[in-house]
Amino acid sequence: MNKIIAFCGLECSACPGYIATKNDDDEARAKIAVEWSKAYNADIKPEYVNCDGCTMEGRHIGYCDECGVRKCASARDVENCAHCENYPCEVLEAFLKMAPRAKANLEEIRKNL
Repeated sequence: MNKIIAFCGLECSACPGYIATKNDDDEARAKIAVEWSKAYNADIKPEYVNCDGCTMEGRHIGYCDECGVRKCASARDVENCAHCENYPCEVLEAFLKMAPRAKANLEEIRKNL
């Protein structure tokens, strides 16, 4: 599978929810729902674990449809935030403090632009 990088730099193609969706794996969805419910103190049902990837039209998991980074990048019509003329903006920087791997992914992309 090709590496798919979300607008924020997270790797969609490595996300268990994305993988379960692509494999149409209900057993994996159930396991992920339990793990994420505990991790995020939320009631996540297996049927909610469906995602076609952040940058794609289609299904997204939970917060993704409300994500400020995703909304901004979509509006700017960029492949991901590494391609944005305002990189890194305040909204993205706040997220990247919690997600160093996402920042590393975006920095790697910027090196190759």
